[in-house]
Amino acid sequence: MRFWLNHAVYPLFIFLFVIVLLRLSNLDVTISSLFFDFEKRQWYFGESWWAVTFIHKWGRDFIAIIFLLSLTGLVLGLFIKRFRAYLFMFIYVALTILFSTGIVAALKHYSDVDCPWALNVFNGTQPYFHLFSGMSNPLSNGGCFPGGHSSGGFSLLLFYFLLRDYNKRYAYMALGVSIFIGSVFSLGQWVRGAHFVSHDLSSAIICWFVALLLYKIIVQPRMPLFRSKI
Repeated sequence: MRFWLNHAVYPLFIFLFVIVLLRLSNLDVTISSLFFDFEKRQWYFGESWWAVTFIHKWGRDFIAIIFLLSLTGLVLGLFIKRFRAYLFMFIYVALTILFSTGIVAALKHYSDVDCPWALNVFNGTQPYFHLFSGMSNPLSNGGCFPGGHSSGGFSLLLFYFLLRDYNKRYAYMALGVSIFIGSVFSLGQWVRGAHFVSHDLSSAIICWFVALLLYKIIVQPRMPLFRSKI
C-alpha cells in the first residue's frame, strides 16, 4: 500500500494540483511570456543553437542511442548466455522508452491544442484556450499536447525503477538525473515557443506511470532472482 501511495497517488495528486494552479493562474502564458520579445514580436531563443541543435536535435539523438543500446542488449541476451540474466532489464528499458514516447506521440497526433508560437498572443494566428477548459479551436489541428520532445527525457525515469530494488542511493540519483534531463528538454521547447509548461508536465506524468506499470510487470518479479545471481 505504501508503495502505491508514494509512486502513484502522491505523484498524481501533485500533478493535478499543479495543473489546476496553471489553469487558474494563467501561469502557462505568463511563463512563456518571459521568453517572448513583445516589441520585436519574436521568441528570444527561437533559433538559438543551444535550444534547436543541442537540446532538441542532439537530445533526441541521445534518447535514440539509449533505445538502440537497449535493443542491442536485448539481442545479446537472447543469444549469449552471459547476457541472459540482464535480458529483462533491456526489455524494460526498450519498452518503457517505446511506450512513453509512443503514447505521447499518439496523443499529440489527435490533439487540437496549439503550440505557443501558433497563438495570436505570441504573434501567431490561433486563439488561446486554457488546457482542459472544455473549449478548443475547430479550425486548428495543433498537435502540440502533450510535449513530445520532453517525453524522451522523462522516459529515463525508468532508471529509478530499474535501480530501486538493487541500490536505493543509485535509484534516487537516477531519479534526479532523469528529472533534470526531462526539465532541460522541456526548457529547450519553452524558450522557442514550442510548448507550454503544462504540456511537458503532462508528458512527465505519462512517462512516470508507464515506467511504474512496466516495472511492476517486468522488473520487480525478476529482481530477487537477478540479485541472487550477482
